[in-house]
Amino acid sequence: MQLAELSQRRLLSSARKQSPLLNIAPRVREALSNGEPVVALESTIISHGMPYPQNVETAREVEQIVAASGSIPATIALIDGRIHVGLSDGDLLRLGNGRETVVKASRRDMAAVLSQRLLGATTVSGTMLAAHMAGISVFATGGIGGVHRGAEDTMDVSADLTELGRTPVAVVCAGAKSILDLPKTLEYLETQGVPVVAFGDSNEFPAFFSQHSGLQAPWKLQRAEQVAQLLKTNAELGLQNGVVVAVPIPEEHAKASVDIEQAIEAALRESERLGVKGKEATPFLLKRVVERTGGASLLANIALVKNNARIASQIAASLASMGGSQGFSTTASYSPETRTDQPLLVIGCAAIDITSRVDPNQSAESAIPEVDLLRQTKLAATSHPGTVFTSVGGVAQNIARAAHLLGANAVLVASLGQDAHGTVVAADLNRMGMDTRFLQYPGSGARTAIYNALHGPNGDLVAAVADMHINGLLSPQQIEEAFSSLRPRAVCVDANVSTPAIVTTLMQARESGACVVFEPTSVPKCTNVLSALLVIKHSHAVADVSSLVHMITPNSLELQRMSEAALELALVEGVPTAATVSEIAKFHYSLDASVIRNLLTLFPLFPTVVVKLGEQGAAVISPSPRNATRPIIRHIQPLKPSLVENSSGAGDSLVGAILAQLHTRSELVSPDGSLSLAPQELDTIVSRAQRAAIMAIESMHTVSDRLNPDALNKD
Repeated sequence: MQLAELSQRRLLSSARKQSPLLNIAPRVREALSNGEPVVALESTIISHGMPYPQNVETAREVEQIVAASGSIPATIALIDGRIHVGLSDGDLLRLGNGRETVVKASRRDMAAVLSQRLLGATTVSGTMLAAHMAGISVFATGGIGGVHRGAEDTMDVSADLTELGRTPVAVVCAGAKSILDLPKTLEYLETQGVPVVAFGDSNEFPAFFSQHSGLQAPWKLQRAEQVAQLLKTNAELGLQNGVVVAVPIPEEHAKASVDIEQAIEAALRESERLGVKGKEATPFLLKRVVERTGGASLLANIALVKNNARIASQIAASLASMGGSQGFSTTASYSPETRTDQPLLVIGCAAIDITSRVDPNQSAESAIPEVDLLRQTKLAATSHPGTVFTSVGGVAQNIARAAHLLGANAVLVASLGQDAHGTVVAADLNRMGMDTRFLQYPGSGARTAIYNALHGPNGDLVAAVADMHINGLLSPQQIEEAFSSLRPRAVCVDANVSTPAIVTTLMQARESGACVVFEPTSVPKCTNVLSALLVIKHSHAVADVSSLVHMITPNSLELQRMSEAALELALVEGVPTAATVSEIAKFHYSLDASVIRNLLTLFPLFPTVVVKLGEQGAAVISPSPRNATRPIIRHIQPLKPSLVENSSGAGDSLVGAILAQLHTRSELVSPDGSLSLAPQELDTIVSRAQRAAIMAIESMHTVSDRLNPDALNKD
């Protein structure tokens, strides 16, 4: 697959804005981003459609069939207040083992189930809605609901039918269950404008357990690629309806259909006598039919579900190969509400991250210890077994992404190349629902930034190559336009951009009263902000440049270099005495004396500094509430990850989490942009932000996709 073609597919899927209530499993998210085929699967069939343990076993087997047929499975359920797209084995067990109450959730029920944080299994309509929100176009199930018998008196019509009329997801099924009024069901689908396609050699509409209903489907298609072409054309027409792909039960399992039909009729009479109605009717009838057929109907049910999953996977794979991928819909199903709060502006680098990790399970003879690699002037000229993971990254993008996932209205200002990588970055931001109006495309052959990192077996960074030339092309005019349009309350700028860009950021922020946070990025680049302050000082535009940057977030090496450069440029006067450093070190024995010295040196220029110390936590300096000229130094104890997958992005996630907390608590920023918070408040913010860093370390993503507005509140 060509990268340009892949980028176009990702751009198609990005048209759908993503709800913050979605929790998409990493493999599913990766597949959607890469334009790989994905098949949605419902969860009501687990909780209400089959007995335990056959329900869980079938769910596992169906996912395996989808994967074996070329697509990524994504079972959907409502768990802990979020829509989970792609479930763990533990989630399947929760839904199926009967130990918890599971609510059957259609479109009508989803808001109630989510707001009350109940465990919910999605019906056909609920799964369609969730799949569309996530950007999935093909969904496999057993059978759809329909018009119930006697509906002319009861008005009992399944929500599946109205969902098919308004949600562009293809539902691959064995037709409608024969307990329904099938002629009226087909009439209702026609009224809703839903194409019904009989898949295979016959155009007869199947009746779930039976290949025969005596009713003709409007259309017949025999191959998966024909169905995929229909879906692609439906999207190109801009139609917002679903499509029913009716697949007859396999011949070898259709033989018992006569006995099953007799059992269904008996179960219907029983349900009428007992007054079973509404959403309880179908589970009741299916249970009775299983009992009356001695389990034959259950075996047939399992067989048709597996067959439908196989066909759905083939259709999804064909759709992806045509460039349609998850782009069946051409219109966003979820549009985030218009934000009225002042945005958080993040200026700097957006890039493609390529993360390679040496396999920790290879033999000792072939393993390459990080220490040895670091001591060598060049790496061994050979390949090493491991994994390679590609994602959207860049310091500013990572910070903006983390803040956005945590609930802040983050807007990114960055330069992208007019190339496939740039298209992928913009598509991913669009998919997340972020504002991309202020992405700049310099042209003239400029390449989108790429960060290529090699990690050792334990996840620590060994070496990296960064192609970041384009970041220096971000124009001051683009930054001015963003400030003029957005009037941000806070702004973060990373050191990847040019000195003129930083100067513009600082002056625009001063004019608008925005809080400024500077992320130093790396030792070679961390002094860029000092160069910008020197330019402003010499221009006499501002009398006191110490009021321009309200917080910096270096690591210890960047802190050391910034301290040295500030002295060299005469932006600060002298260093603290050894006695002063020694006295403070008595109270913070776990902090290196050089960190304390450098914090005190920079305090007159940067009143708040958060130093990222990795496994040692963080060091913080900020003014005393009683005397702003008196600094207070603290050591924030570290949190420990349960595993280390990737150390890149942890610092960016920490900064994004700090900014998200400042952004969502407007009282912490004074009208002139300066921070208005007590040392204890800042310490709490940094401690909570460490949770975002830990989640990044435990993920192969530079920013964990598990971040959400509640992530920092967990114990």
